[in-house]
Amino acid sequence: MDKIEKQKSSFINKPGEDDPVLTAMESYWQTLRHAQRLPARTDLVPSEIDHVLPYSFILQRVAPGVARFRVAGQRLNDLIKMDARGMPLTTLFDPFSRSQIQDYVELAFAEPAIISLKLTSPGNMIRPTVTGTILLLPMRDHQENTSRLLGAIVTEPHSGTRPRRFAIDPHAPVRHEPLGLKLASTQVLPAEVIAAKKPDVTRPALRLVVNNG
Repeated sequence: MDKIEKQKSSFINKPGEDDPVLTAMESYWQTLRHAQRLPARTDLVPSEIDHVLPYSFILQRVAPGVARFRVAGQRLNDLIKMDARGMPLTTLFDPFSRSQIQDYVELAFAEPAIISLKLTSPGNMIRPTVTGTILLLPMRDHQENTSRLLGAIVTEPHSGTRPRRFAIDPHAPVRHEPLGLKLASTQVLPAEVIAAKKPDVTRPALRLVVNNG
């Protein structure tokens, strides 16, 4: 965590603050907040943020620093060239960046905190570099545990048939904004429970997140 502490943003600019998708997502999340409480997973009404659904996702914490996609928008599927549901967030990142993103994910859950990061996917002779921003917003479950993250990822337009893997831009500011809430400890589900759970695809209100876009 020491590296993260050194990277806490002292910048005026926050990653993604000028992006309409990310600002719309955070504004909606803020409207669902209550005094000393995070939004609940059941508070979400996808039709109210229809235009950001293709970029959005919901993560479930399954171990310290480890979270899997429960819901994933089509733009995310396009980035990794597969259905992201059930996959770990680290699928989006190159092997050298996975421990770093796990640290940030754990901060988002444990403090809880808002996290936003600039990302980069290096190019080569046949495909361009792609940059983007990821936003993580903590949510609680029915047991008041911070076990979900509502998020979104936006990138530059790109084409190609191969999956993209990202690194955290070491030269960009990091938004790490602790919310100052005292909540229940995040529950880590037993492995057998995780295996039995399926992505949130059967809930009608959430199909928009997967199919819109």
